[in-house]
Amino acid sequence: MTTRRTLLTRAGLLAAGGAALFLVRDRLPWPPLEPRFADGRATPWLPIPRQGLIEVPAVVNGRRLRAIVDTGAEFTAVDAAFAERAGLERPLAAPVLAYGVSGRPSLAHTVRLDLRLPGFAIDRVRAAALDLAAISAATGRDFQLLIGRDVLSRVVLEADFTRDRVRLVAADRAATPAEAMILPLTPRSGAPTVPVAIEDAAPLDLLVDTGASGWIALSEAAAAQAGLLAPGRQVSQAHSVGLGGLSVDRLVTARRVRLGPVTLRDIDVQIYSPAAHAPAPSGLIGLRLLRRFGMAVDLGRRRLVLQTPALSVVSGTNAR
Repeated sequence: MTTRRTLLTRAGLLAAGGAALFLVRDRLPWPPLEPRFADGRATPWLPIPRQGLIEVPAVVNGRRLRAIVDTGAEFTAVDAAFAERAGLERPLAAPVLAYGVSGRPSLAHTVRLDLRLPGFAIDRVRAAALDLAAISAATGRDFQLLIGRDVLSRVVLEADFTRDRVRLVAADRAATPAEAMILPLTPRSGAPTVPVAIEDAAPLDLLVDTGASGWIALSEAAAAQAGLLAPGRQVSQAHSVGLGGLSVDRLVTARRVRLGPVTLRDIDVQIYSPAAHAPAPSGLIGLRLLRRFGMAVDLGRRRLVLQTPALSVVSGTNAR
């Protein structure tokens, strides 16, 4: 039996959306989203769990729920049963086909919702109605909403992991610390990616995914390119949770991973079989790696701002 503790410690892809990438089949015009901040600048700092995902309190159409902030999700998603109970409006639109990085796609309808966080409001958000309850149960976290890149592209996500807190900042009010490093985010199939060098291989463009709790996950092709499937490499198993359900993947240890000027050693890399026809990138970096830094994800200006640790070489696996 797979326990939540096992998932948290071994799953490189343990994710609210499994690096969800949504293909929207409708082409109806939709009003642009207009975020509003109570103080005109930012939300208050919101506490988040020390481990796992970025989970915050939210209100949807007057109903309280828990939300995951997920840069891996192209669009916001809401639990279908919650949407039904809340009577969320179903606009006239074609179905949404939702892919994770592995497993089968899910067909869903769309709803319209008004989202509130402490000090923040955004109305008329189009959301995919998906079975998030099954993922919530598998991860042991009670959430009903994924806040995706449709919302996050209108703000800046700042995370202070040393104090276990996050906030959203108005795009024109975000400041950049003088000592921070700035990595450009390159869109790949619409997903924000950064170059990551694994051991001696050429850098791979990996999705920055706050909806994944592990270190790094790679497709089989990317893992082979990085030399992680070479004969003699020690391989174990790990579980992942996503839109396609629970899956068993391979797990290897990369001796060296380089992100910008920072080198990390002994990092768990999960190797998954990509979903057929999914518009997924070569792989992803998850929160366990990102928690090594102070972080700001600025999708509007296509940049990832990281405050580097004191040392340029950081141990990964052995630092648990």
